[in-house]
Amino acid sequence: MLNLRNISRAVVVGGGTSGWFAALALRRMFAPSTEVRVIESPAIGIAGLGEGGLLNLLDALRRNGIDLTEFVQETGAAFKLGVSYEGWRTGAEDDHYYHLFGRPGLQETDWMEAGFHPLISGMVHEGIELHRYVPGFAAIAGNASQRDALAMLRLGASSGLSASFHFDSHRLGDYLRRVAVSRGVVHQQARVDELLCDEQGMARAVRLEGVEEPLALGLLIDASGFARLGIGGKLGVRWRSFSEHLLLDGVVPFRMPHPQPNPSLVTRAIAMPSGWMWQMPLVERVGGGYVFSSAHADEAQAIYEIHRRVGPGVEPMRALKFEPGHFEQVWVGNVMALGLASGFVDPLESSLLGQMLEQLRNFERIVTAGGGVVPGRVIEGFNEANARCWSGIRDFLRMHYDGPRRDTAFWRDFADLPPPPGYAELRQCFQRRTPRPIDLQNYAIHGWQGIFHALNWLFVAAPLGVVPRKAAAAELQGLPSASRARVAAYITRMRELGAAGDFSSKGDRSA
Repeated sequence: MLNLRNISRAVVVGGGTSGWFAALALRRMFAPSTEVRVIESPAIGIAGLGEGGLLNLLDALRRNGIDLTEFVQETGAAFKLGVSYEGWRTGAEDDHYYHLFGRPGLQETDWMEAGFHPLISGMVHEGIELHRYVPGFAAIAGNASQRDALAMLRLGASSGLSASFHFDSHRLGDYLRRVAVSRGVVHQQARVDELLCDEQGMARAVRLEGVEEPLALGLLIDASGFARLGIGGKLGVRWRSFSEHLLLDGVVPFRMPHPQPNPSLVTRAIAMPSGWMWQMPLVERVGGGYVFSSAHADEAQAIYEIHRRVGPGVEPMRALKFEPGHFEQVWVGNVMALGLASGFVDPLESSLLGQMLEQLRNFERIVTAGGGVVPGRVIEGFNEANARCWSGIRDFLRMHYDGPRRDTAFWRDFADLPPPPGYAELRQCFQRRTPRPIDLQNYAIHGWQGIFHALNWLFVAAPLGVVPRKAAAAELQGLPSASRARVAAYITRMRELGAAGDFSSKGDRSA
């Protein structure tokens, strides 16, 4: 049992997005008599690159009472309506597909029967690109301004789109710090030298550099980034590596000017010879990075490929090496690791931020629901659910590389890489039908919501050919004749509107 009911101090080690979101949550969770303190090392900075969120970013902002207009102004944020995948199937200039943040409320495409979306399956069967059913896609294709995008989103469900944001990670951390301090969070700049635990492994204090007396605490959130002082350091929890299933292990960040008059409304994910490049547009500039496999390129080669793709004027930053994976337990006793201190994977699909916010949401839910008293079995369930969420991220990311591209050693080696068992079985199912909610329920247990859902999987699986057109046809055949007629009428209207696109030549290997 963990009793947090009468603790006098909760400490967050590390700032940044994870640390300050945690501080805001703790300040809401505990009474004013409990001090919430963030200890941030002045020697460790934030890169200040462009970063993107998922839809749970907006939920986190609202839960913390943060005004969205102020958030946009303070962080240089720009709308993010999804991801544009460029060159992931053939490498050609016209090889694009989109994973958009669809919005519930489109009466036709929300229709579900027999566990799936018949109209969307009809589009897959007919080779119609899925982003074409979203009315708001015209704003993305037309490089609409932020003002016009806002006007379009205010139309509500008729736009077919939900929005998250691209933002400057340094400015976000700084903004969250100011909000947290204004609400009573104590900010201390110091280096944590050691976490002090009792014989039962409970954290009791931290020893700070140059300070003789240890700082006592009742709860520790480890947001120390790759330093991983708590779970990975002092407590020695075992690491679960994903490197046998995900090849990428290095990244070279950079900044660049906007290539278009307005910030793009989607993250650009550009396939590269040894990995992929992100371009996340902010209001003032674009934050980018090349995520690569060190087995196929070194830092110098990655920089050469950046310059070749973007231009010689881009100045890359220092490369970062990582091992994809996570700690098997992230909540041990009164210590919880969060953000990079918990795990790290290929930054594709903004999964790192999305998972961090879902983990923090569930931590708050459990502590609050228990009145500050948490049974050990509930903590075990939390760790199991966290690991399942990471497995879902791993499998979803692995699917992105399961396309037809084979023109470089990297893409050939990824094609030959054994898929995780969970994804391998899902892929077998997807050869016979489209992704369904039931397929993914094992990734979100014990009250977790998960961060990628059936339509997210379908937006990627269909263009890559992981769901072949004949699989969609097979499941449609099982519908009553009236439902099949409804699908046929919808497809006719889509074609009359000029929505038909042929992705079979680029991605569908079994049309």
